[in-house]
Amino acid sequence: MPALFVWCSLLDGFIHGGPLSIVFEDTSNPFSTPRVQPCIYDMVTLGNNDTKLFLRTMDSMSPEFFAVHVKKLCLSVSVGANNAKRILSICTGVTDIAFWVDYLGTYPRHSLAPLISPLPLRRLSIELKHFLSLFTGPESDHGWCETLTHLDIIFWTHELSPAIPHLEKLSSLTHLALRLRHSQAQETSLLAIVSARKSLKVLVIFDESDNPEDIARPADPRVVYLPYPSNVVPEWEAQAKQNPNCSWSRAEDLVRKRTAERKHFLFFF
Repeated sequence: MPALFVWCSLLDGFIHGGPLSIVFEDTSNPFSTPRVQPCIYDMVTLGNNDTKLFLRTMDSMSPEFFAVHVKKLCLSVSVGANNAKRILSICTGVTDIAFWVDYLGTYPRHSLAPLISPLPLRRLSIELKHFLSLFTGPESDHGWCETLTHLDIIFWTHELSPAIPHLEKLSSLTHLALRLRHSQAQETSLLAIVSARKSLKVLVIFDESDNPEDIARPADPRVVYLPYPSNVVPEWEAQAKQNPNCSWSRAEDLVRKRTAERKHFLFFF
């Protein structure tokens, strides 16, 4: 009997790259196990309209499948705290996560560490207070402190003197982004952040001004300004896929250009 293909149209970029296909080997047997292409689940992006669908899909399949195959996960601000907790209890193999959920707004006295600490992370995008909460209490020794290379900090409040504690604990950190949404950050604060982690190659400041390149450059060429993305979800997906034109790649190009200019200047002076 021919296989049956069920196509689910997904909203908000639930699974990047197209619809979800589920193949039933034998349509005469309603209890036959679906065979799903694992690559479809490598990157999962969830918003308000598709979280329920993903939860239903999780309920219909083995938890081990999601633990093994979901590697990049975006939980947008519209995902509820309870749903985020449930998803992360199953998707335990995530290496790249955007955790934009206001978890502390729902559970101000709960720790976020049990959700994030077990993950084998290499990249993390998270709001500042949620990041700081990971290092309070007894569960602050995370395995990913040795593996995290990219950290993206989101600011929900206006900060002129941003400070990011605990960077010294991230021994492999090479890329740091601050989504300040303005260009008035004090240079002394930015240079202090760069100095706190000698392994840093790039510090990106996302700014909403019309011409971020016209902003006065800090003395350290590793500090660069980029326009705040108009749509953060596709921008995160581009970074997760390591597209050559993603924000991290463009920032690296700027650092190389400014480092070369500085060497050229020092050579002649």
